[in-house]
Amino acid sequence: MSPHLPIDQLLVTIHELDRDCCMAELLHFKHIKLDFTEKYLESMSTDRLRHVLMAACLQARKRRRR
Repeated sequence: MSPHLPIDQLLVTIHELDRDCCMAELLHFKHIKLDFTEKYLESMSTDRLRHVLMAACLQARKRRRR
C-alpha cells in the first residue's frame, strides 16, 4: 500500500482491509521503520490496527515532504 495516495482514497483503502491484511501491512511497512512484533499486533483490535496503519501512513507522507 502506498501512503502517498490521496487522503480520502487512503482512508477508504485502510477501512476496507481485514485484520490479517492490516497486520501484514504493519509488519512489512517499508516507508518508515516500525518495530512491532506479530504477537503485539495480534493483541490489538482490528480498528486499532487500522488506526496505527493510518498513523504510519500519515507519518510517511510527512517525511516525504521534508
